[in-house]
Amino acid sequence: MTEDPRPAAPSHLRCPLSIFHVAAAAAAMMTGLLVILEPRLALWPLVLIVLACFVAPFIPRLGFFLPVITRGDRTRPAAALTFDDGPDPVTTPLLLDLLARRGARAAFFLIGEKAEHHPDLVRAILAAGHEIGNHSYSHDVFLMLRGRARLKREIARSQDVLRVFGIRPLVFRPPVGITNPLLYGTILEAGMTCVCFRRRPADFGNRRLTGLSTRLTRRLTAGDILLLHEGLPPRAEGGTGPWLAEIEGVLDALAGKGLRAALLSEVIRQPVLESAAPAAGEAPDSVRLFYEGLAGLYDDEQDAGAASRLRRSEREAVLARIGGLLSPADSVLEIGAGTGRFTLLLARAAGRVTAVDLSEGMLRVLEGKARAAGLSGIAVIRGDAGRLSFEATFDAVCAFSSLEYFRDLSGLLGRLHACLKPGGLLYFTLARRSFLRIFGQIGNAMRQGVWLRAYGRRGLGRILHRAGFRPVEIRPFGLKSILSGGILWEVAARRDDAVPPSLRD
Repeated sequence: MTEDPRPAAPSHLRCPLSIFHVAAAAAAMMTGLLVILEPRLALWPLVLIVLACFVAPFIPRLGFFLPVITRGDRTRPAAALTFDDGPDPVTTPLLLDLLARRGARAAFFLIGEKAEHHPDLVRAILAAGHEIGNHSYSHDVFLMLRGRARLKREIARSQDVLRVFGIRPLVFRPPVGITNPLLYGTILEAGMTCVCFRRRPADFGNRRLTGLSTRLTRRLTAGDILLLHEGLPPRAEGGTGPWLAEIEGVLDALAGKGLRAALLSEVIRQPVLESAAPAAGEAPDSVRLFYEGLAGLYDDEQDAGAASRLRRSEREAVLARIGGLLSPADSVLEIGAGTGRFTLLLARAAGRVTAVDLSEGMLRVLEGKARAAGLSGIAVIRGDAGRLSFEATFDAVCAFSSLEYFRDLSGLLGRLHACLKPGGLLYFTLARRSFLRIFGQIGNAMRQGVWLRAYGRRGLGRILHRAGFRPVEIRPFGLKSILSGGILWEVAARRDDAVPPSLRD
């Protein structure tokens, strides 16, 4: 198995929809309707959306322009201390000493320009076991009023500075916590998540220190992300003493409420940074980052709420068919295995299963399930199935509600054709184009920033034919109603070797 060495474009189609886009579309439709019914009121929807655009940047927890993490796991007795605007040669060493003495961990959202000038402080932060996020290169307070090119450059330049230290931050905090409509697409392209804060002390960059700890912790609860600042204004009264006393007060308040000052990654339950070679490298994938954060919660999410009924229907369909399609001697490749919700079913029906997924966290959950079930015939591979080349050949390739992520399904199936034995089985479930599906696609674009593809019967048949497969069955199922004959396809096909795939029309 090898990775395709060519430059990687994302396998999925980025589509950074947000509440802003939906609200703007609704306002435009409402305006058009009012022009016909009540012209005097026609401008009001547009006025309201403009007002929302002015207010929303200053309330990041609304997530108006993009999903913003402002709070973490509320079930664990922990909160996250985050320090902006460092590193600072005066305050950083003192802060690191205080945190070490109190056994606390924190996240430092560093300004790239300062990190460039104080490399020893960056190394000290990492050596002490703290985490680092991207806070732009120059900390331009008007950054969200600039164009997309400037925004992209500020984030990328700071990433380049921090890469020298062997790390790649996966979280970005905009200066002053202000967001705009351009930020979502920019951080998706960089493979990052926006993290702001739940509690802020209104300290104006440590210019208002008196009572800071009290203001910050008054309504403190588990899972909160706390905003603090490094650096002191010129001629600060009392030097660093009052500032350190307030930080110590915050730590005392946490302890008094039975909370730990934990790493940000522990609180939000997703990676905050990863190792990176000093040389420029490929940006992390936004889909992988999303599922890394969801890994520990994925099964609970799928078994509850709106998704549960559909997932039960999918599982029942697979259970009814898989025994007749696979034999104990078969080897199976599963694409998008996730936490193994279907992998264990495959492993019980076949001899060997190779499970592929983007997320290392999801695969760790899968491996834990396999050990608990005593299934030893499962191997895992972390990677993008659209770029992996498999040296082995398999009796079957399976995928369950994962192929929707691939923008070029025909190309992917063509690659999979090459790793199937003659007459081998292709079995998968896939989103069916329908009236109801469009709402799920919009919701996913707002949540993950990618557009999941849905297919009609004819289009799916053409794709299978071009990729070198002979359809055995294409059956709709799942949430059938008057509005939809089912929102998923169940597809079984066989590798067709009568005509080489490269010669197919």
